[in-house]
Amino acid sequence: MIDTGKTVIILSKKGRIIDKKVVNESLRDTIKKVAKEALEKWEPFESGFDIIPYEHEVEKPLPLKPEEVDIILKLNPIRMKDRVLIKIPMFIVSYKNYRMGEQTIDEEVYVVAPYITDEYIKIIEEIAVLTTSEEAQQ
Repeated sequence: MIDTGKTVIILSKKGRIIDKKVVNESLRDTIKKVAKEALEKWEPFESGFDIIPYEHEVEKPLPLKPEEVDIILKLNPIRMKDRVLIKIPMFIVSYKNYRMGEQTIDEEVYVVAPYITDEYIKIIEEIAVLTTSEEAQQ
């Protein structure tokens, strides 16, 4: 698992970003802290509690920006003709959700991922919003 020394934490509720921050900690330490924080918010008789590792594929046009080269190389990129394909590792911490038939609907989640550049924060925000957007889950 990649560690950039900085981690992005996004809190999303019902399809909206509630909080976002970048912390100067390892991904491993951050996910543990976020999980503990989410566990305190969790209502065990109302919801499940899940920590889901996830990799999101992103195609990035070449050339890469100098500030992202070292980090992207750690993500084992797949080079294509004029693009590179990377998989951004992240964790989705779901502590407020409910079942609808066979499906779990997430209302509130944290999404935790390594910081690459500010541009990649937008991608992580999109994942957080889609994860808690009821329309996207149906």
